[in-house]
Parts: sequence; structure tokens; C-alpha cells
Amino acid sequence: MARDRVHTVNDYYDGPRLGIADVDGVPHIYEAEFDHSSDEYGDTYFVSPIDESLLALVLEDWQIWLRWDSAFKRGAVTIESHPALLEDRERHEALKIAIGDRLKVDRARAKYVKARFETSAEDGGTIVEWRAADRCDSSTRA
Repeated sequence: MARDRVHTVNDYYDGPRLGIADVDGVPHIYEAEFDHSSDEYGDTYFVSPIDESLLALVLEDWQIWLRWDSAFKRGAVTIESHPALLEDRERHEALKIAIGDRLKVDRARAKYVKARFETSAEDGGTIVEWRAADRCDSSTRA
């Protein structure tokens, strides 16, 4: 498979765990699979399409976080203000409510894939290479 654009990284622990990325050019929610046998995350993910209205909300909230992150890296704000600048706080809270618990993979429609995330040399953003995975690639038993 080709390399695809990562739009958001909404959860990160030793690598992207949840967010939105293109799969063959189409936005999908990705969610890392936890491997209970090794007690850690591996390189397997579930991906499912995201509807346009949810995508718009998550991308708007991501822009709020990017502004906060930029200010934090400049030393203009402290970690206590995470994840939104004061001027974005009210909108972030409204988006959080609107998104609710919907930023998750629809397992009934999900594909099971392996992923390799990396930084794009072109723009510094994150890109991902998806590869087909077989369920026996992981020893996770939910």
C-alpha cells in the first residue's frame, strides 16, 4: 500500500494510538490494537471510515490543539492550559461535547492492518504506510 497522510493523532503512547488518517486517500479512524500477551501495543491497527460531520469536528479540534502546541513550544503557555489556548477553550469544550465518544473504530466495518508511521520529509507532518495484516499477526484476544 502507498503512504497516506495522518490528519490527527488524538492519542499517543510510544506511537500513534488513535486518530484520523487516510487509507487509500480516504479519511479513516485508526485505533491501535493492544496485545495482551506482551502487555503493550504493537504495529496492528483497526481502521474504519469516518463520516464527514465527525471528521470536520475532529479536524477543527485538532487545529485548536496545534495552536496550543505551537504556543507551548514557544514557551508562551504552560502545560496547565493543555489542550487549548484561553481564546480557544470555549470552542474546544463545545467540540469535545459534540464529538463525545464517537472517535472510535467501528469494528463491524473495520479493516485490520499493520502500520508504520513516520515523519514526512516534505512538510514535517506524519505519514503512515498501511499493510495488510492477518489476524494471526497479533496474539491479542479481546
